[in-house]
Amino acid sequence: MLTTILVPIVLMALIFALLNVPLYAIILTAALYLQYFINDVPLAAVFTGMVESITKTSLMAVPFFVLAGGLIQASSLGTRLITVFAVTLQNIRGGLSIACLLSNAFFGAISGSAPAAVATFSKIIYVPMEKAYGERLSLGMLTSSGALSTIIPPSITMIIFGVATETSVADLFMCGIFPGLLIVVVVATYLFIKGGTNTAVAVTGDDGKTPLPSMARAWFKGIPVLVLPVLILGGIYSGVCTPTEAGAIAALYGLIVPIIFLRDISVTKVPAILLDSIKITAQIFILVAASITFAQAATMAQLPQLLYHVLSDLNYYTFFLFLNVLLLIVGCFFEPGAAVLILAPLLLPTARALGIDLLHLGIVFTVNLSIGMFTPPFGLNIFVVQSVLKKSAGTVARSVGPFIAMYILCLLAITYIPQIALFLPRLMH
Repeated sequence: MLTTILVPIVLMALIFALLNVPLYAIILTAALYLQYFINDVPLAAVFTGMVESITKTSLMAVPFFVLAGGLIQASSLGTRLITVFAVTLQNIRGGLSIACLLSNAFFGAISGSAPAAVATFSKIIYVPMEKAYGERLSLGMLTSSGALSTIIPPSITMIIFGVATETSVADLFMCGIFPGLLIVVVVATYLFIKGGTNTAVAVTGDDGKTPLPSMARAWFKGIPVLVLPVLILGGIYSGVCTPTEAGAIAALYGLIVPIIFLRDISVTKVPAILLDSIKITAQIFILVAASITFAQAATMAQLPQLLYHVLSDLNYYTFFLFLNVLLLIVGCFFEPGAAVLILAPLLLPTARALGIDLLHLGIVFTVNLSIGMFTPPFGLNIFVVQSVLKKSAGTVARSVGPFIAMYILCLLAITYIPQIALFLPRLMH
């Protein structure tokens, strides 16, 4: 039965992929096949369900965080952020590359958008990094570190996982903090070993050996961006606001501060920024609608139960091994949100039968799919860096090997030591 249902879907997907059909259209076609030919559901009901699928309250956070990322990208907030870390670490071996890593982690605590982080910091810091550490390390660092925005809260992928599995988004956010810090520590250690001296002068305009006035000035200028994670995460975990309200606060802050106080963005540029954010949000939502429709069709066709019977011989450890391999492959081809919405409902019965905490499952999904963001051949971050820095895709793809290995090492630790992700949520509850 499982083979009978899946074979036509896989064949259609392969044919459409070869014809360069958009991903959402492939997913939607598979959903329509299941609903019409397998489940005998009228097409009108399918499209009504698509509209209803994107009316979930949790999804309202997505456009706000996308807009916040776009506003930061257009303002000087990204430069101010990386200047703080560059000046502070300029006497440390590999300091500039570590500053880029920390800036991406911090950006992740504001926006949750990996492509926005990659585009922002590639423009600012690639030239001085390339001079200090060479092309390969610099490209690999910029391409991979944007993935931290997918892991460190607020994460759009976690929001979508929460919607797909009816799991608390705030608790999922909490699960991402220690895994994100683990990756930062591992990658920073590698950069410390590989890096030479810093070149903060090229970024900040300062010289000398980090005199106190220079560092104080950088931190003072960085205040407008440094307070944002406090507002967002502090607001969520203090109970002052929901994740959606925190996203709205971040977007409003990103709109008011650069325009009125910093004067980075002219009012005439705002419509273009809003339009870009609308386009990105529309792309996400059409994928969400198609993927949720497919997940609903698969559930009606009892695919999760059929898959459970196929995987019933797996234990806790072999299930996670299977899941990691599957997600690492899928992440190379699928946008993280679509992958979550399709696979999470299918694997949920098996995970529950094995006693796996859904919060832990969510962070394993998120870290795996974040690695896919910079894994060849189709990792999205590779194409963002290619576009921004005018490098060939092959050159960028060859630079990420060591970073993929480090992320997978951290993934294995996060997978098989669930306390890394679950410590904070359990402590808070």
